[in-house]
Amino acid sequence: MNDVATTPLPEDQVTLGDSRVRTSNYERYKGRKGITDRVGIISSALLRGYNYFYEGQGGQKTLFRAPTNPETLKLVKSILGEPTQRFGILLFHYSTDESGEVLDTEKLRGKIKIWVISESRYEELTLMNRQWPLLDTGYDGAQYDLNINCTEENFQRMTFTPCSTALWKKKEQWYQTLKGDEAKAKERLRWALGRELKDEEIMKMLGKSGPSPTTSSDSVGEIDLSDIIEEK
Repeated sequence: MNDVATTPLPEDQVTLGDSRVRTSNYERYKGRKGITDRVGIISSALLRGYNYFYEGQGGQKTLFRAPTNPETLKLVKSILGEPTQRFGILLFHYSTDESGEVLDTEKLRGKIKIWVISESRYEELTLMNRQWPLLDTGYDGAQYDLNINCTEENFQRMTFTPCSTALWKKKEQWYQTLKGDEAKAKERLRWALGRELKDEEIMKMLGKSGPSPTTSSDSVGEIDLSDIIEEK
């Protein structure tokens, strides 16, 4: 009886809570007041997006990417102003206690999460990155996890403290597993930086007529964290 209970299930069969199951429902990372989280950045580069936040009649809210058609962008700027620059990162949020202590250093427990940050937070992390590398540069590359303490939830005010190591790189199997999930999570990250709407969809939403429809290209590009972006 015990032998039957401990026999591994075939690959096409799983139980609820099975450790072999990895879902693609990537949550957004948000700090909780008074709680310290430990995170490791699994991204080797950030995604950058220029987007608008529009609140229409009835309170309907839409986050959309800035159009790449110059004529459409000019019209949108005349109505909504300059687009906002935001950045997306993929984190591994460790399972910890409320003070940020990992519950079991011999097991990699936690979740991959999406973190969308502002220009000011980008600059804050850039300064830290110069002394404590935060991005992934390979299994053997120098990197540090972060302890994040949230002091205010609504505006996500936080303090950052580098950890002594990047725990997710303690074992190569852990590293390879998370990097294998990165491509799937990246698609969700792109979506989090704003919907890509066609020109005619944007104009209809704003109640305006615009230039002839064009095929829009992706306005999200990869950048590194080596220095602060120069404004042009």
